[in-house]
Amino acid sequence: MNFSDIRVLYWREIRSALRDRTIVTNSILLPMLLYPVMIWLVYTGITFISGQNEELKSRIMLKDLPAAHLRLKREIEIDKAVELLNPTDPSTAVRDGSLDAFVEFLPAKAELAMPANFSVRITYDESRDASDRAMNRVWDKITAYRGSYLEQEASRLGLSKADFQNFAIDERSVSSDRAVSAFIVVLPIFFIIMLAVGGMHPAIDATAGERENSTWETVMTAATSRANVLVAKYLYVATMAFIAAFLNLFAMIFSMGTVLAPLFGNSSSLRIPLESAPVVLIGAVLLALFVAAGMMILASFARNYKEGQSLISPFYIALIMPVLFLQAPGVEFTWRVALIPVANVMMMIREAFQGVYHWQSIGITLAVETACIVVALRIAMMVISHEDFVMGSYTGSFSKFARERLFKK
Repeated sequence: MNFSDIRVLYWREIRSALRDRTIVTNSILLPMLLYPVMIWLVYTGITFISGQNEELKSRIMLKDLPAAHLRLKREIEIDKAVELLNPTDPSTAVRDGSLDAFVEFLPAKAELAMPANFSVRITYDESRDASDRAMNRVWDKITAYRGSYLEQEASRLGLSKADFQNFAIDERSVSSDRAVSAFIVVLPIFFIIMLAVGGMHPAIDATAGERENSTWETVMTAATSRANVLVAKYLYVATMAFIAAFLNLFAMIFSMGTVLAPLFGNSSSLRIPLESAPVVLIGAVLLALFVAAGMMILASFARNYKEGQSLISPFYIALIMPVLFLQAPGVEFTWRVALIPVANVMMMIREAFQGVYHWQSIGITLAVETACIVVALRIAMMVISHEDFVMGSYTGSFSKFARERLFKK
């Protein structure tokens, strides 16, 4: 290989890509702008809907409220989001939607029979949002009133809060804000999608696009070996895929840090830990190299851009499938998972963001991905060694080519 020739051809591909509107849009602009715009729209929509729901009044009926608890009724009445009604048939009114919730105060059980004791039954229609919202509002009101009432009665009887509470439940989370936010930020499915999208169009442009524009033969007649041309195109596609993935990742972190951080109360937790950067970088490079090799092999058998998209689509889906099971709870980065291409890298990156490093699994992952890249490049070299393929006279698919040429005994 002549690295000087590879460098010249590589920068020629990069300059051509920056003049292509499709590649610039899918590999640079889309990864940068997709998440900021999407998250802003979703956040704005949720805020708007929540505001609209808060302004909607809940129509509620109270029945047989004990005289000792009239303060509960007053607290409900002063709530501007609640409207008290008194229909003649409340159960039917709940069913037909004219009443959102029917609250009945029933006598307490025999063993708890005291003048001030009571039980509550709330009738509502769970299939209607308004009715479900009314039930939640009433539940919160009654629960808050019950706690306040018990504290007052305990104080009147000379009991402390610890005396009448019997026992308390305390919870403590060992995960840091960064670990929690990393689980939210690092979405492997979106990371691999953007990496594949960023590499798909350059892969088609570097192969099928050359044939469609009738420049393939010109490139092959350059004063350098076919291997140099292949390596330059391969590095170009891998570079574009890598750039798209990291632009997408940084855009995602920036978007969540500025838009969603107020919900979590800590914007600093939405950052990549510096100690995980080498692992993330190596994993992304290997993944970009693997994706670029697979897409270029398939796209090189296409005669035009549209056909190239059709040939790459199955590979695109195959990349996503191994990552889907990562969304299941309880999946750990074991040595068995490390044997699965693509999924192993995504697990390695996800755990690195959380500050967890399984070095044995990481080593297996690096070995597996490197082997996949070597095999893909070996297949590519075997493909370009056939003259009819290089000159464009071969019209079959990759599967047919593999059966007839690569795996022929």
